[in-house]
Amino acid sequence: MKYYKSSQPMPGKGLGYTYYECDEGHNVQRYVTFIPATGETKRVSNPVVKKLYHPESLMNATDEEFRRHWPDGVEEGANTHGVSASEAGGASGQAAADPWGYIHPGMTVAEAMGLHPRAGEVFAAFNLGACGYCGISGYETIGQVCAAYGVDVNTLIEVLEELIAQEEAGQSEANQ
Repeated sequence: MKYYKSSQPMPGKGLGYTYYECDEGHNVQRYVTFIPATGETKRVSNPVVKKLYHPESLMNATDEEFRRHWPDGVEEGANTHGVSASEAGGASGQAAADPWGYIHPGMTVAEAMGLHPRAGEVFAAFNLGACGYCGISGYETIGQVCAAYGVDVNTLIEVLEELIAQEEAGQSEANQ
């Protein structure tokens, strides 16, 4: 396995790091995003984006760095907030509640776009990729894009989450 990391500012939270675990062909097996200032950790075991196309643009990381934030035996749903990676789980072995819903700052734009057919409209409403001159890359994280364009990442995520919640509510009503 090969390990890479990227960093991006998370507005109001400090610098966040995303660690990628890849095979020899740069196919992403899983990734973990960690924000040291808040202790937030988000683990994704089946990422939408399956390949790192420009690994040379990332920093090299080690197996040890990756496993510090995703220890053996910890599953994707074991996301933490407000505690260090070593404290996650505590005596009971239960992780703290997931601080994010479906969408988080370390998620790529392509992953977010894949969650709902109208997600692109939300990005366009925030003037992200809406002009003909500066298309945002699907491989950039939501945190990176928001930082680059001065958009509050939490507000963008709230709107995207609401879009998904509305669809789930509609599906729930249709099933009754």
